[in-house]
Amino acid sequence: MAEPRQARRDRLFEQLDDDVDAAFLAPSESLFYFTGLSMHKSERPALAVVTPESPPALVVPQLEVDRALDALPDADCFTYDDATDPVSAARPAFADLVDDRGISGPVAAEYRATRLLELDLFADRFGFDDVRDLGPTAAALRARKDDTELETMRRAAEITDEILQATFEEITPGMREVDVERGLRKRVLDSEADEYGVGIVTSGPRTALAHTNTGVREIETGDLLMIDMGVVLDGYYSDITRTVAVGEPGEEAREIYDVVRTAARRSRETVAEGVAYQELDRAAREVIEDAGYSEYFPHRVGHGLGLEGHEPPYLVEGNDETLAVGNAFTIEPGIYVPELGGVRIEDDVVMTEDGAESLTSTTRALQVL
Repeated sequence: MAEPRQARRDRLFEQLDDDVDAAFLAPSESLFYFTGLSMHKSERPALAVVTPESPPALVVPQLEVDRALDALPDADCFTYDDATDPVSAARPAFADLVDDRGISGPVAAEYRATRLLELDLFADRFGFDDVRDLGPTAAALRARKDDTELETMRRAAEITDEILQATFEEITPGMREVDVERGLRKRVLDSEADEYGVGIVTSGPRTALAHTNTGVREIETGDLLMIDMGVVLDGYYSDITRTVAVGEPGEEAREIYDVVRTAARRSRETVAEGVAYQELDRAAREVIEDAGYSEYFPHRVGHGLGLEGHEPPYLVEGNDETLAVGNAFTIEPGIYVPELGGVRIEDDVVMTEDGAESLTSTTRALQVL
């Protein structure tokens, strides 16, 4: 995987301004994307610095060196011992890295991922005005998934579909929402997925809460039951929602289900290379508005998917950026009627050379358990 990571870094500097000396990658999904190194933020300062012509350089505590070099064997490590205050101990390592690489700025760092903690350790070398946002460039590159990434995401979606279907077969009235989610978590542990990614289980009137937490309500006969879940596989997320009925639902519940199903299909049918993301939102929203439920659809129709459960691009009014081959995203219209309940249908979708490919196989027809 070393060559693809290097190719990603090369493309990064092709997109950045010519005067940018270096890109700073804090522990984040972008760090993993560009280097293969997975680290979490902690009280210990850590940063990868990539430049156009030199191997990556890392500032890491001594205890992280083996992990860092396992991912980046050609990296230069500037280390510190955090047996004392880690911030004070790290300051000389940051200075040594800057001197070694001859960095004078400007530099690029991902605003939403990089802490002031790390940037402050460079403050005596350049000011914050010299730091440009790496975020839009990194997001644009990450949005175009390659074949390896897409295969991983396909398998993550398959695992999620398998878990959902197994879960549906065991749901009975009297179970609590939290019991259902515990079952989901156990099945994820027993699967080849690395971890449980996202999860919300709601039932009955609580399905009208578009975004909430799994509760302790007992499932009753006639309830709608909504499960929004995903897994993480090799760093990549799935994110799928299905709404089912536990016993025969009421007439209006069936009505809103049919509207949402139609809206989801209309949005998927709109997917084509060169189409603006906002058009996918508009396609679903038009169906819901025509059915008289516009006030009950309070969120965008989808979001990008990959190393994060939610990442750019966002399928929302005002986003006139256009679909390109390799883009992966969700399509998830919903209707949420207070006291009655709600319906959301969410699929993971990829833009391919042949059009939209849904990674999700669980039926979109209403399942009555």
